Amino acid sequence: MNRLSNKILLPMALAALLMAGTYCSKKNRESFSGAYKPAVKTYVRFSGAAPVPGSGASGTLVKFKVTGLDSLVNLAPGDVQFLLNGIEARIDKISPLDSMITIEVPENASSGAATIVVRDRMYFGPQFKVNGNVWLDSTFNKLANDQQGNVVLGSGTDNTIFGIYAENIGTVQSVYILGAFSQYNDLATYDAPSATGVIPSRRSYILKLNPVDGTIKTDFAKGTGPSGVVAGLLPLTQFPGYLIYGGFSVYNGRDGVNNMTRIYTNGMMDSVVQNVYNPNPLEPEHNIDTLPAFIGGFNDGVRRAFLDKKQRIISVGNFTNHRKNLYNLSTYTNVVRQSTYMRNVGAMDQDGNLDTTYNYDNTRGQIMKGANSDITDAVQIKDGSSPYGKIIVVGSFTTFNNAPVSRIMMLDDNGQPDPGFKASANGAINRITYNPVTGKLLVIGIFTEFNGISTPTGIAMINEDGTSDPVFAMGELRRGGTFGGNWITYAGQMNDGRIVIGGSFGKYKSPGTDDFVTRQNFMILNADGTLANGVNNTGAMAGTIQDILETKSGTKKALLIVGNFSLFDNETVGNIIRIGLEPK
Repeated sequence: MNRLSNKILLPMALAALLMAGTYCSKKNRESFSGAYKPAVKTYVRFSGAAPVPGSGASGTLVKFKVTGLDSLVNLAPGDVQFLLNGIEARIDKISPLDSMITIEVPENASSGAATIVVRDRMYFGPQFKVNGNVWLDSTFNKLANDQQGNVVLGSGTDNTIFGIYAENIGTVQSVYILGAFSQYNDLATYDAPSATGVIPSRRSYILKLNPVDGTIKTDFAKGTGPSGVVAGLLPLTQFPGYLIYGGFSVYNGRDGVNNMTRIYTNGMMDSVVQNVYNPNPLEPEHNIDTLPAFIGGFNDGVRRAFLDKKQRIISVGNFTNHRKNLYNLSTYTNVVRQSTYMRNVGAMDQDGNLDTTYNYDNTRGQIMKGANSDITDAVQIKDGSSPYGKIIVVGSFTTFNNAPVSRIMMLDDNGQPDPGFKASANGAINRITYNPVTGKLLVIGIFTEFNGISTPTGIAMINEDGTSDPVFAMGELRRGGTFGGNWITYAGQMNDGRIVIGGSFGKYKSPGTDDFVTRQNFMILNADGTLANGVNNTGAMAGTIQDILETKSGTKKALLIVGNFSLFDNETVGNIIRIGLEPK
């Protein structure tokens, strides 16, 4: 083939290839274009601008910037809804020319996202803060202000706070927080120097705070403190300080602790310099040791401890043996302990010596058997004007000392079930709280009947004798599309009768009403179980409440709340907050 033919054929071949490519592309487009459905038309869209105003109480008119409002003008009124955190708000005005929709904050609204519902389609918008009598108190645990002037709260603790103890000297001078945490506000050190002059780092489990602003009080110089979880603090009457208890075996580097020990009000452990057995005479420095002055305790964690009217320490938990340190047999490296069978409950004097007459079978001459399953909580009720009343214990047990008890019982003065207390649950009880002002107890758990009365949400209010309170009736809970359920994890009554509820629910319907109201894991009820007016405006909470303490924010009623939670009123928090309970 000559050169001229090549010049003609090569362009023709190239053109053919290009045509084939074009044809193939066209064919492919025609073959696959039908696999995708046409895009759904968006009727409306929030512009992203903040509402005006950005917060308000019930009845406030609020403007939201929304595009595409002309598509709503010809729709029937029932086809368009505006929701604030899941609660329908009255639409006051739709202005397509201004791209503005005006709504009225409904009576039972709480802080959360705005949503427009057009027939079966939802369009989500910005957050709106509903003002009310409950507000996150930014004066407690405040670190600084950011560049915009917003308050920056401390990060709180890195783990659960189980309880609060208020030190009362006329007025509350200090509060102690107790738990499983090892950090507070991510500070490198927490305490004043210990007796050795060394400033410890991080490990804590117990802290003394200023109740006004939440800062650490440095007059509580406990050194490294306990080696594990602190469950509670008990003021003693025969020692100028406290008993702390929980699950720890060392305090400020000192061994010989049996899950509880005595500390002075300055945080230092009550200790003694003790002669100990030294098998090596070449190491005379090991002839003596500094050890806990409180010689008692138990082989497992202690959940609660109380003083009874005889001023004995009554301990409650799932332990099986009392432990007593025998220093005359101990060495510098090993504390010898005497172990005595004592299951679930035990009495000691304030030095730690076991009272063997408590929970003792005089007929058989032996310690009683205790509970047949777990004890989860306990409270002490008052005895007239005395705080040293009897102790009520709850859990999953169905017998105690071989006597039938239905997961709740009162201990008499000898550690036996008190026959005068009559209460029962058909499932495990996880928590019990008590308010000595109202004289009421709240129990929560996975039971569905209490004292023979239906309790589908696993909560009941009882009197000090175990009888059910006739006034309280819990409403219905909802989580997603599921109704009922044992989703309450905390219930505590305040002195005015209102009840703080925490859990993992999304909506609540008060008894005697028809509508569910959005309450995201936190709510305050009246003593009859209905939602309390003006104090249910807060948004979502995430986590678990463990304890509450009524206090003040300036002159305003307030509530200190601790537990294991990371969100309150849609704001990031760290297991400890103070909230106001009346208008700012």
